[in-house]
Amino acid sequence: MGGIKDKVAIVGMGCTKFGELWDKSIEDLVVDSCYEAIEDAGIAPKDIQAAWYGAVNQGLPGHTFPVP
Repeated sequence: MGGIKDKVAIVGMGCTKFGELWDKSIEDLVVDSCYEAIEDAGIAPKDIQAAWYGAVNQGLPGHTFPVP
């Protein structure tokens, strides 16, 4: 029996713009990058079964991860 590595796939990638984005919250940046990843993957939000994200010093607990 395989672990989770045998059951997941990275199909799209999104990244926020770099710079001083004072008009956007952390949640806004996460949502922006999620929609970019969805577009990159060529799928619809309804096709997503689970999602994880990574960031350095993000200050956003995983339990508040906004699903588009």
